[in-house]
Amino acid sequence: MTLLIFGFVSSPIWCPGQVPQPAQDSTAPAAASPPDAASPAPAASPAPVDVEPTPIPARSYVYRTQNSEAIADYEADSAVVRRMVDDLVMAATGQPTVSSAWGSLVKPSDVVGIKVCANGAPLFSSHPAVVNAIASGLATAGVPAQNIVVWDREERLLKAAGFRSKNAGYRLMWSEGNYDPKAVITSAVLGKLIYGDLLFTAKAPDTLRGEFRAEPVVPDKKRAGSIDNLSDESHLSSVLTRVVTKVINVPVLSDNAYCGLSGALFNMTIQNLDNWRRLVQAPINGDPSIPEAYADPRIGDKVVFQVMDGLIALYAGAPLGDANYAIHFGTLYASKDPVAMDAVALRRIDEWRLGAQMEPASKTSRYLQTAFSYGLGNADLSKIEVVDVR
Repeated sequence: MTLLIFGFVSSPIWCPGQVPQPAQDSTAPAAASPPDAASPAPAASPAPVDVEPTPIPARSYVYRTQNSEAIADYEADSAVVRRMVDDLVMAATGQPTVSSAWGSLVKPSDVVGIKVCANGAPLFSSHPAVVNAIASGLATAGVPAQNIVVWDREERLLKAAGFRSKNAGYRLMWSEGNYDPKAVITSAVLGKLIYGDLLFTAKAPDTLRGEFRAEPVVPDKKRAGSIDNLSDESHLSSVLTRVVTKVINVPVLSDNAYCGLSGALFNMTIQNLDNWRRLVQAPINGDPSIPEAYADPRIGDKVVFQVMDGLIALYAGAPLGDANYAIHFGTLYASKDPVAMDAVALRRIDEWRLGAQMEPASKTSRYLQTAFSYGLGNADLSKIEVVDVR
């Protein structure tokens, strides 16, 4: 079933110091409140329970800022990007200062994860300039550098993207080789295990890689990959389950050859799992595996904010990337609603693809409508307000 989204979206302008007002015939935006606790993540995560649909806000808000000077020849201007990120977080939270804005999302005692997408590095991944701006903002809110963690799947891609492990204002970690044997997500679809998947290696690391150390994980010897390395299990990243307590999700504005969109939902689910290929390859294409995984409280409950990196937009060729389909877009999006932000991104990608006489990405990304039906956010563009931040 092809996802078709219709509707007109208004684009009011927000300026610093102004609290965005909902339309008269709509309710104020509602977002899930982050938990009050700031304690370390437990060593063993409880098994997920069946998720009941939750009420979706009458309207969702996606904040957008664009600056042609933010990037040129694939090089981001850090000062311009810093202002863009600062303006977005103040607009999205309705706070007058950068410190109060980030302080409304996290506490100094939180271990805050910044989940980037390093696929397509170095040209098409989340940009260090965006992440540095977020880390600096968190620092103004009192979060110490040792409590800020930047991570994705592979060390190699993270470093190719320009993320550093020393003197960067954050800790750098990666999931590969560090999957949690006690945080299992099962699916009826079997997947071929490869090197890096937990059950393929049949071995867990003594410690998390990176600078942040935690208690060693011990694999369950009763759960082993079959002799032909087929498994219906995926394991969550230990960084997500055992280290961070809150997450700022920083996906890219990009299509995806497997599931149509490399957006906010994809970045928190597929990018945090081993044995992931089975969940996005045809005919599944992430539906319903992506929304089912995001509905798992071990994933979705930790995310408090999304900043989508659209400095470079990629409307075809992802996840590896192809410069023939890349646009210097100079745009960032922010929202507390991951589904709404993905819906806005998907519409923009479809416009580019249709202009290039390609099939719309929405034909593959059916999982977004399923996420809407699960109550994870708004996918109906008529209920999403895009607010331009100047």
